[in-house]
Amino acid sequence: MEKINTMDNNYGINSIPETYKPFSPLKKYWGEITTLISTEDYCLKRIFMRKDSQSSLEFHVNKKESYYIESGKLKIGFRIGRAINKSKIINKGEVIHINPGLMHMRIALEDTVIIEVSTKDSDS
Repeated sequence: MEKINTMDNNYGINSIPETYKPFSPLKKYWGEITTLISTEDYCLKRIFMRKDSQSSLEFHVNKKESYYIESGKLKIGFRIGRAINKSKIINKGEVIHINPGLMHMRIALEDTVIIEVSTKDSDS
């Protein structure tokens, strides 16, 4: 992440926070991901998915995710246990939380912008 402005005052009461530019968008076959903030504790991403595209099935050992649908409509497919498949449609303005270990995939029913807040991406 590139620093734009820094004022170091030893993090005292009069210090001004640093500002950063987001990471360059990471192109995917279904759209793109832009990491806006990445710290030791959490990440904030903007995910754009093209209509009728889908991500890979994934799960995270430690990462907790929450999606806010800024625009569009998203279907999230879940695999529970060995082969129980379920899905949920998330509309503009709605939020969903995904706990570690839950297998999931994103399917864009429209051009969709997802704001993802998560714990640090630490899964290998």
